[in-house]
Amino acid sequence: MTPPPPTSAPDPRDWAPHEPSRSEAQIDWLRGDCCAADVLDLGCGSGRIARELAEHASSWHAIDMDEAAVSACQAAAPAAVVSRADLRTPPFGEAAFDVVLLLGNTLCLLWDVDEAVDAMLQWRKLLRPGGRLILDDVPGDLWPELAEGRWCAGVDDGETQQMVWADDDAVFAVRAGSAVDCDHWTLAAGDRRMRLWSTGAIRLAARASGFAGPTRHPDAGVLVLRPTRDGRPD
Repeated sequence: MTPPPPTSAPDPRDWAPHEPSRSEAQIDWLRGDCCAADVLDLGCGSGRIARELAEHASSWHAIDMDEAAVSACQAAAPAAVVSRADLRTPPFGEAAFDVVLLLGNTLCLLWDVDEAVDAMLQWRKLLRPGGRLILDDVPGDLWPELAEGRWCAGVDDGETQQMVWADDDAVFAVRAGSAVDCDHWTLAAGDRRMRLWSTGAIRLAARASGFAGPTRHPDAGVLVLRPTRDGRPD
Protein backbone atom coordinates (compact mmCIF):
# COMPACT_ATOMS: atom_id res chain seq x y z
CA MET A 1 0.00 0.00 0.00
CA THR A 2 1.32 3.41 -0.93
CA PRO A 3 1.10 5.60 2.18
CA PRO A 4 -2.04 7.71 1.77
CA PRO A 5 -1.80 11.48 1.52
CA PRO A 6 -2.39 13.56 4.65
CA THR A 7 -6.01 14.17 3.71
CA SER A 8 -6.79 10.46 3.35
CA ALA A 9 -6.32 8.60 6.63
CA PRO A 10 -6.19 4.79 6.52
CA ASP A 11 -9.46 3.05 7.22
CA PRO A 12 -9.02 -0.72 7.64
CA ARG A 13 -12.71 -1.29 6.87
CA ASP A 14 -12.46 0.43 3.49
CA TRP A 15 -13.41 -2.03 0.77
CA ALA A 16 -10.66 -0.56 -1.45
CA PRO A 17 -7.93 -0.13 1.19
CA HIS A 18 -4.92 0.00 -1.13
CA GLU A 19 -3.81 1.97 -4.14
CA PRO A 20 -4.68 -0.06 -7.31
CA SER A 21 -1.03 -0.77 -8.14
CA ARG A 22 -0.30 -2.08 -4.65
CA SER A 23 -3.48 -4.15 -4.63
CA GLU A 24 -2.55 -5.73 -7.96
CA ALA A 25 0.97 -6.51 -6.75
CA GLN A 26 -0.41 -8.10 -3.61
CA ILE A 27 -2.87 -10.24 -5.53
CA ASP A 28 -0.18 -11.35 -8.01
CA TRP A 29 2.05 -12.44 -5.11
CA LEU A 30 -0.80 -14.24 -3.37
CA ARG A 31 -1.74 -16.09 -6.54
CA GLY A 32 1.19 -18.44 -6.14
CA ASP A 33 0.71 -18.86 -2.40
CA CYS A 34 -3.03 -19.59 -2.53
CA CYS A 35 -3.21 -21.73 -5.67
CA ALA A 36 -4.52 -25.22 -4.85
CA ALA A 37 -4.59 -24.33 -1.14
CA ASP A 38 -7.36 -24.29 1.44
CA VAL A 39 -7.68 -20.61 2.31
CA LEU A 40 -9.44 -18.67 5.06
CA ASP A 41 -9.99 -15.01 4.19
CA LEU A 42 -10.60 -13.01 7.38
CA GLY A 43 -12.36 -9.66 7.03
CA CYS A 44 -12.99 -10.30 3.34
CA GLY A 45 -14.75 -7.01 2.60
CA SER A 46 -16.35 -6.93 -0.83
CA GLY A 47 -14.06 -9.69 -2.10
CA ARG A 48 -11.02 -7.75 -3.30
CA ILE A 49 -8.86 -10.87 -2.93
CA ALA A 50 -11.49 -13.60 -3.24
CA ARG A 51 -12.83 -12.52 -6.62
CA GLU A 52 -9.37 -12.89 -8.14
CA LEU A 53 -8.10 -16.01 -6.39
CA ALA A 54 -10.94 -18.12 -4.96
CA GLU A 55 -11.49 -20.15 -8.12
CA HIS A 56 -7.83 -21.16 -8.16
CA ALA A 57 -7.80 -22.43 -4.56
CA SER A 58 -8.79 -25.89 -3.37
CA SER A 59 -11.30 -24.16 -1.12
CA TRP A 60 -11.90 -20.56 -0.11
CA HIS A 61 -13.78 -19.64 3.03
CA ALA A 62 -14.33 -15.93 3.66
CA ILE A 63 -15.83 -14.23 6.69
CA ASP A 64 -16.80 -10.69 7.61
CA MET A 65 -19.02 -9.13 10.26
CA ASP A 66 -20.55 -6.66 7.79
CA GLU A 67 -23.61 -8.21 6.14
CA ALA A 68 -23.25 -5.95 3.11
CA ALA A 69 -19.65 -7.09 2.71
CA VAL A 70 -20.67 -10.74 2.94
CA SER A 71 -23.25 -10.27 0.19
CA ALA A 72 -20.85 -8.31 -2.00
CA CYS A 73 -18.05 -10.85 -1.58
CA GLN A 74 -20.31 -13.79 -2.38
CA ALA A 75 -21.53 -12.06 -5.53
CA ALA A 76 -17.98 -11.20 -6.59
CA ALA A 77 -16.54 -14.65 -5.82
CA PRO A 78 -19.07 -17.44 -6.50
CA ALA A 79 -16.37 -20.05 -5.87
CA ALA A 80 -15.97 -18.90 -2.28
CA VAL A 81 -18.04 -19.89 0.75
CA VAL A 82 -18.78 -16.58 2.45
CA SER A 83 -20.37 -16.20 5.87
CA ARG A 84 -20.92 -13.63 8.60
CA ALA A 85 -18.62 -14.36 11.54
CA ASP A 86 -16.19 -12.73 13.95
CA LEU A 87 -12.65 -12.91 12.59
CA ARG A 88 -11.30 -13.16 16.15
CA THR A 89 -13.01 -16.54 16.65
CA PRO A 90 -13.53 -18.16 13.23
CA PRO A 91 -16.08 -21.00 13.38
CA PHE A 92 -13.89 -23.74 11.92
CA GLY A 93 -12.18 -26.86 13.19
CA GLU A 94 -8.48 -27.11 13.92
CA ALA A 95 -5.90 -27.70 11.18
CA ALA A 96 -8.39 -26.84 8.46
CA PHE A 97 -6.40 -24.42 6.30
CA ASP A 98 -3.09 -24.00 4.52
CA VAL A 99 -3.33 -20.20 4.41
CA VAL A 100 -5.06 -17.67 6.65
CA LEU A 101 -5.30 -14.14 5.23
CA LEU A 102 -5.85 -10.94 7.21
CA LEU A 103 -5.57 -8.16 4.66
CA GLY A 104 -7.03 -4.74 3.90
CA ASN A 105 -5.37 -3.19 6.99
CA THR A 106 -7.81 -5.17 9.13
CA LEU A 107 -5.07 -5.86 11.65
CA CYS A 108 -5.40 -2.21 12.73
CA LEU A 109 -8.86 -2.96 14.13
CA LEU A 110 -7.29 -5.26 16.72
CA TRP A 111 -6.04 -2.35 18.77
CA ASP A 112 -5.94 -4.21 22.09
CA VAL A 113 -2.74 -6.27 22.22
CA ASP A 114 -4.19 -9.01 24.44
CA GLU A 115 -7.17 -9.37 22.12
CA ALA A 116 -4.84 -9.56 19.13
CA VAL A 117 -2.73 -12.30 20.74
CA ASP A 118 -5.88 -14.29 21.59
CA ALA A 119 -7.05 -13.96 17.97
CA MET A 120 -3.68 -15.06 16.61
CA LEU A 121 -3.78 -18.10 18.87
CA GLN A 122 -7.12 -19.04 17.30
CA TRP A 123 -5.77 -18.52 13.79
CA ARG A 124 -2.68 -20.65 14.51
CA LYS A 125 -4.88 -23.56 15.55
CA LEU A 126 -6.59 -23.41 12.16
CA LEU A 127 -3.35 -23.90 10.25
CA ARG A 128 -2.08 -27.24 9.06
CA PRO A 129 1.62 -28.11 9.37
CA GLY A 130 3.49 -25.85 6.98
CA GLY A 131 0.65 -23.34 6.96
CA ARG A 132 1.08 -19.57 7.12
CA LEU A 133 -0.68 -16.47 8.30
CA ILE A 134 -0.40 -13.56 5.86
CA LEU A 135 -0.90 -9.96 6.99
CA ASP A 136 -0.61 -6.56 5.37
CA ASP A 137 2.75 -4.94 6.01
CA VAL A 138 1.13 -2.25 8.16
CA PRO A 139 4.48 -1.07 9.62
CA GLY A 140 6.15 -0.79 6.23
CA ASP A 141 3.20 0.96 4.64
CA LEU A 142 1.90 3.34 7.28
CA TRP A 143 4.70 4.20 9.72
CA PRO A 144 6.63 6.11 7.02
CA GLU A 145 3.73 8.54 6.78
CA LEU A 146 4.41 9.67 10.35
CA ALA A 147 8.18 9.51 9.95
CA GLU A 148 7.93 11.86 6.96
CA GLY A 149 6.15 14.43 9.11
CA ARG A 150 2.60 14.03 7.86
CA TRP A 151 -0.18 14.59 10.34
CA CYS A 152 2.16 16.72 12.50
CA ALA A 153 -0.68 19.13 13.20
CA GLY A 154 -3.10 16.28 13.84
CA VAL A 155 -5.65 17.75 11.44
CA ASP A 156 -5.70 18.41 7.70
CA ASP A 157 -5.72 21.91 6.23
CA GLY A 158 -9.47 21.95 5.73
CA GLU A 159 -10.17 20.51 9.19
CA THR A 160 -12.13 17.68 7.60
CA GLN A 161 -10.09 14.90 9.25
CA GLN A 162 -8.41 14.72 12.63
CA MET A 163 -6.03 12.08 13.99
CA VAL A 164 -6.15 11.64 17.76
CA TRP A 165 -3.68 9.49 19.71
CA ALA A 166 -3.69 7.69 23.03
CA ASP A 167 -1.42 9.27 25.63
CA ASP A 168 0.74 6.18 26.14
CA ASP A 169 0.36 3.82 23.18
CA ALA A 170 0.30 3.58 19.37
CA VAL A 171 -3.50 3.62 19.43
CA PHE A 172 -5.34 6.26 17.47
CA ALA A 173 -8.66 7.27 15.99
CA VAL A 174 -9.52 9.27 12.90
CA ARG A 175 -12.39 11.71 13.16
CA ALA A 176 -14.02 12.96 9.99
CA GLY A 177 -16.56 15.60 9.08
CA SER A 178 -18.68 16.83 11.96
CA ALA A 179 -16.76 14.61 14.40
CA VAL A 180 -13.64 16.77 14.03
CA ASP A 181 -13.12 18.69 17.28
CA CYS A 182 -9.93 20.71 17.39
CA ASP A 183 -10.57 21.63 21.01
CA HIS A 184 -10.32 18.00 22.14
CA TRP A 185 -7.30 15.81 21.46
CA THR A 186 -7.90 12.82 23.73
CA LEU A 187 -9.60 9.61 22.68
CA ALA A 188 -13.31 9.72 23.49
CA ALA A 189 -15.83 6.95 24.06
CA GLY A 190 -17.26 7.29 20.57
CA ASP A 191 -13.93 7.13 18.74
CA ARG A 192 -13.16 3.97 16.75
CA ARG A 193 -9.81 2.89 18.13
CA MET A 194 -7.14 1.41 15.88
CA ARG A 195 -3.55 0.37 16.43
CA LEU A 196 -0.69 1.44 14.22
CA TRP A 197 1.22 -1.81 14.56
CA SER A 198 5.00 -1.64 14.51
CA THR A 199 7.22 -4.48 13.34
CA GLY A 200 8.35 -5.06 16.91
CA ALA A 201 4.81 -5.22 18.24
CA ILE A 202 3.81 -7.73 15.56
CA ARG A 203 6.89 -9.82 16.35
CA LEU A 204 6.05 -9.89 20.06
CA ALA A 205 2.39 -10.76 19.40
CA ALA A 206 3.51 -13.48 17.00
CA ARG A 207 5.89 -15.02 19.53
CA ALA A 208 3.24 -14.89 22.26
CA SER A 209 0.81 -16.81 20.04
CA GLY A 210 3.22 -19.45 18.75
CA PHE A 211 4.32 -17.94 15.45
CA ALA A 212 7.78 -17.28 14.07
CA GLY A 213 8.41 -14.20 12.01
CA PRO A 214 7.28 -12.00 10.50
CA THR A 215 9.01 -12.35 7.15
CA ARG A 216 8.57 -9.22 5.05
CA HIS A 217 7.82 -9.29 1.31
CA PRO A 218 8.05 -5.60 0.40
CA ASP A 219 7.10 -5.90 -3.27
CA ALA A 220 3.75 -7.36 -2.26
CA GLY A 221 3.30 -5.40 0.95
CA VAL A 222 2.73 -8.50 3.08
CA LEU A 223 4.14 -10.13 6.19
CA VAL A 224 4.21 -13.91 6.53
CA LEU A 225 4.06 -15.67 9.90
CA ARG A 226 4.53 -19.40 10.30
CA PRO A 227 3.75 -21.46 13.41
CA THR A 228 6.70 -22.71 15.40
CA ARG A 229 7.08 -26.47 15.48
CA ASP A 230 5.57 -26.98 18.90
CA GLY A 231 3.11 -24.07 18.66
CA ARG A 232 4.79 -22.33 21.57
CA PRO A 233 6.56 -18.98 21.68
CA ASP A 234 9.92 -19.35 19.95
